[in-house]
Amino acid sequence: MTGCREGHPFLQIVQLADYKGLALARHFGMEIHAHLCAAGPRTAWVEHFEWLEPMFNERLEMAEGRLVIPNRRGFGLSLREQTAAWTVDSIRIG
Repeated sequence: MTGCREGHPFLQIVQLADYKGLALARHFGMEIHAHLCAAGPRTAWVEHFEWLEPMFNERLEMAEGRLVIPNRRGFGLSLREQTAAWTVDSIRIG
């Protein structure tokens, strides 16, 4: 896919940080940011919250203190059926 890497706002930030010699750190949603963080050379860390693990059928792997990027499709994780019950598809205000 051409233009995909340059078109995503987070990847533009990754490129700017690399140009400026700055490290990046994602602070929430490691499961959805893992691939984006791996796309840049200066990701300092990605926070992991164990309380999100029950949402997924799989777990992200760690090896030697580093996140192993899954080679499965998409984010590399699939949502458990129970996850839908924990979400709200609409909200009424007022």
